[in-house]
Amino acid sequence: FNKRDSKKMLKEVARLRGVSVAEVREEMQLAIEEARNNPDAEKQAEFQRLFGNKTPTPEEFICITSKKLKF
Repeated sequence: FNKRDSKKMLKEVARLRGVSVAEVREEMQLAIEEARNNPDAEKQAEFQRLFGNKTPTPEEFICITSKKLKF
């Protein structure tokens, strides 16, 4: 996935859920923040490994994590 694919994915999720893209992005951003602030040290280390000290945007999150998926 690239950034354009991520934007398309957000639009499709919004369409399927009957909400705006802004609402989907907001919900994803909240989930990303929760993941970043997880008290589990292993999960914090994994987040740090993937994103460094940065909190990714929903588009960045999709791009980076999709590259890590194994099929």
